[in-house]
Amino acid sequence: MTQGGPEGVTALDFREAMSRWASGVAVVSVRDAEGVAATTVSSFSSLSLDPPLVVVALQQISRTLKRVEAAGRFSVSVLSTTQRDISVRCAKGESDGLAFSEEAFVQDCLASLSCTLLDVHRYGDHLLLVGRVVGIQRGADGEPLVYWNRAYRAVTAHPDPAPARK
Repeated sequence: MTQGGPEGVTALDFREAMSRWASGVAVVSVRDAEGVAATTVSSFSSLSLDPPLVVVALQQISRTLKRVEAAGRFSVSVLSTTQRDISVRCAKGESDGLAFSEEAFVQDCLASLSCTLLDVHRYGDHLLLVGRVVGIQRGADGEPLVYWNRAYRAVTAHPDPAPARK
């Protein structure tokens, strides 16, 4: 096990530790005069129930970030296991040719959130975007796409424990 010294934790050690955290996969997108900009994220979470708020982390160099800030809004699409290719393409900045709705939702995703950008905070090499959820669209039924240990995964049900013997 690697410990941090006086100089702190290395980026490599931190990346390795964080690869052990399983996360859902979503696409953050915006439709503007230029079309759709989209990027894949695993750093997405609910922040507040009342009012309904979410938080998303985007790299400072993200092309999607600049367009989200300019538009003052963004969409989040929660991906299913059948949408791995969409995740890969959006992670590379290749959203052209993908099916997005007028609200910039990924077609056939599990759920979509339409958000108004409330605040942006810079931390390290990322910016945290706080969005107020102003619309929700329930999507197709399916299993969520998960990212763990540097690979895409699917959720499997945990078996029920065996009944106790008398």
